[in-house]
Amino acid sequence: MGVLPAQAASGATNAAGGDDVTYKVIPYVISDPDLVAHPERVIKELNRSGGSLDALGVAPATKDGPSKITKSKAAQGVDAQAEPESYVVDSSRFPAGRIPDDIYDYPTSDQCEDQYDLASRDQGWIKNRYSYCQIHLLVMPAVRCGIFPPRCTTTGVFVSRNRLMGFGKVGGAEHASTSRWADFRLQVGVIQATGPFAESGADLTAEIECEGNYLDDDYPQTDENACFAGLNDEVEKPIGEWRRDGSAHLDLLSQASSPDAAMGEQIGTGVFHIEYDFDLPWYFQFIDTESPEGGMRFDSAWYLQSHKLGSVFDRAVPGMSYTKSDAAVGGVATHLEEARANPAATMPTQADKHLAGGSPGDPIHRLAQAKGDKQSFRYDENRRIVRNFCATKAMQDLKASLPADQGPYDCDEYPMASTYEGAGRHLFPDEPYGGTQYERHYSARWVNSEVNQEAGRRLGRWYDVDRLLDQDAFYIPIR
Repeated sequence: MGVLPAQAASGATNAAGGDDVTYKVIPYVISDPDLVAHPERVIKELNRSGGSLDALGVAPATKDGPSKITKSKAAQGVDAQAEPESYVVDSSRFPAGRIPDDIYDYPTSDQCEDQYDLASRDQGWIKNRYSYCQIHLLVMPAVRCGIFPPRCTTTGVFVSRNRLMGFGKVGGAEHASTSRWADFRLQVGVIQATGPFAESGADLTAEIECEGNYLDDDYPQTDENACFAGLNDEVEKPIGEWRRDGSAHLDLLSQASSPDAAMGEQIGTGVFHIEYDFDLPWYFQFIDTESPEGGMRFDSAWYLQSHKLGSVFDRAVPGMSYTKSDAAVGGVATHLEEARANPAATMPTQADKHLAGGSPGDPIHRLAQAKGDKQSFRYDENRRIVRNFCATKAMQDLKASLPADQGPYDCDEYPMASTYEGAGRHLFPDEPYGGTQYERHYSARWVNSEVNQEAGRRLGRWYDVDRLLDQDAFYIPIR
């Protein structure tokens, strides 16, 4: 029997039956919440149709990627104006600016399953900066097609529900201390394996692959070293063994030099996927196909405080929330919420003022003053502009009218000085996120000093722990 992808089905013949019978395996990799939740619908349609999922709106996978879905609720409900993928952690995770005992806060497999409606999309579910989860169906019908008469019947089916969980890391890999790395756990849950997939000698290999790129064109490494499979690059098992133990441990590496300002941030990006490779007895060739792609970023940012190198899943806009009912930061939370809701009413007054940072689609960007002189100077200018404005008679009169027993007070500013959208952005028209049109596009308000400083401590530690680099986009929702 011959094995050919659906797009190249001709030429495989039954040695015993002559040229009137062909055998093929049609690969499907399905990431759609409706079908992932109901694999029995897929199996039923395969048996009914002779190996086609056209009626479900599912096209076969190709060498270029997973199956295209056209009829699902998820596909039909795509909103071109939808917010970008994002995640949010509450600022209470960083009290007094402390590093959490567990900086990763990885999801458990149960939490990943609880989010299956998000995880079973192509982009998967990103719980936080260090966590990735994607769930998909791997479907392989084996089909026997006769030429006279022209009819196909399914001779066997492989169906599994697979969960890939990724774990970003800080610090270097054990065997290469300057290399960044990430850990992955694949769980292959075999639902059905019949026909050739149930025969002795039928194997399945799961291999992690990554296409890498260094953002600095002058970086002295080839792009292949920006993201590549590590020592745990593949797992091969007989299909019967996958039934008994569906787990696979895989990892990725990104080569770098020691963190140093002279080397820059050494940012490497990676687009990864799992390649599935079947080896079936008596078949002329094996079939491989790919899981949905995920994305990563590796960096060696020497200016971060606690960990100078690490890896994160960067296909989600990071968010840190302030909660109004949290007394430690409530005053700042109220300031941000009210200022963004009515910018024209904030001080200093400016009719066309816009204050970004309230949603992932309208983010602000980190200004890492420790990165270099340019960043430090712009940060200082942000602070100088606000300090001078807060010293004006109008602001001092407002301060004098506040209850003395709720002070002392700081002049809180939004967007913060640690952002490119800070008060001085109009002074930098030729630099990122600058422009003369942004003069007075900030809000200043008197807030209890300890509340203001606690909000700042939490923000600074979040930058550090979640590896927000200079110019990284983020947002601050208010709860």
